Amino acid sequence: MGYFAVLKPTDADANATFTITRCHINVWVLRSFAPGRRLLYFDLGLAISATGSEPVEAVELLLPFKVEDGNKWDQFRGCLDLHDTLLHPETAELIFGEPVTVSGTSPDHSLKLKSGDEFHLRHVDTTNMTAIEQPDELHRSSHYRVPLASPLAPGSEVYVRFRLRVFANRPLLTPRSPFGGVILDFRIADVRESRNRAREVTLRPRIVPIEVVNFFAMLPDQYQLLTASPQPRNMRILETRAWSTYLQRVAYMHPANVQLVYYWRSDPDVSSDNPFRVFATYDRHLNKAKILFWSFIGVLLAAAVVRSGWIPVVTADHVRTAGKFMVSFLGLASLAGIIAVGRWLVGFAMNRFEKPRMWVRWCERLLLGRRPGP
Repeated sequence: MGYFAVLKPTDADANATFTITRCHINVWVLRSFAPGRRLLYFDLGLAISATGSEPVEAVELLLPFKVEDGNKWDQFRGCLDLHDTLLHPETAELIFGEPVTVSGTSPDHSLKLKSGDEFHLRHVDTTNMTAIEQPDELHRSSHYRVPLASPLAPGSEVYVRFRLRVFANRPLLTPRSPFGGVILDFRIADVRESRNRAREVTLRPRIVPIEVVNFFAMLPDQYQLLTASPQPRNMRILETRAWSTYLQRVAYMHPANVQLVYYWRSDPDVSSDNPFRVFATYDRHLNKAKILFWSFIGVLLAAAVVRSGWIPVVTADHVRTAGKFMVSFLGLASLAGIIAVGRWLVGFAMNRFEKPRMWVRWCERLLLGRRPGP
């Protein structure tokens, strides 16, 4: 599938129609503790306008990645409702990019922007968010039903915002190589790839038009932009300390670690007839001094282990014999062949060892949530 879309639920009344007047998307590519390790999060804000004669109870989402539901002791399961973070004027100002006034009482809070726009906030019912499973059709993609905490009356408009964990990030973010850059490929209502898939053809009539999309991608500064289509409207350095409250300790946000923000905005009226696409390639800047330093440390540790007697002494003859065996058994006659096999092994592990990977990610989140600092 490989694209994002908002759908009218299959169980909704024919008169429970709605449109999306604003769509705010934040893709966070954030640091973990281990060097080079990244955690991905997807924040989605939707301004939903009920245009029919019946109330709107839920929306459905197509997502170009696999969602990680999390574990029992995680900060959240499935998705995290960000309603309460919007009630802090400082955080809301960061999100909307201008001064914000918060008014109203629970559950009817409103945000009044300096430009005059107003958003009426609504919770999403995270406990009843359900995955619509279609494993053959939705490889590396997700299809979810997200209910509102209370139905949206006809003629009214509300704003919801929530966060999802990204597990299998392709095709949203595709690594170019284990030590190289990445390709960002995000599409909204782009149905070209799905024209020959029977199930996806049936989804097209349910795709809800979106008036305007604001798309932000936050990546570490090691990723240097090479090409983009369309060109970002602007770029800047993320205000790390200011955003730490909003991110709620989901990553290692040390102020010395720079994050870059890339911003795209769609043309009006995004639909299956007028899709919105963001494509960008990033090269990864590798710090050669760090590589040499850690390689030197690794050699020293290996030598210490050998000299300690914990393992049999490795001689040059042992290395030569092992090398000949590798060449004869695997047919590797060059360094390029070794790299190719290494990439295959990484891809094999990424596609199969799902449960161990999820357990490691849970440990990461547990440590990140209890660390000192922002």
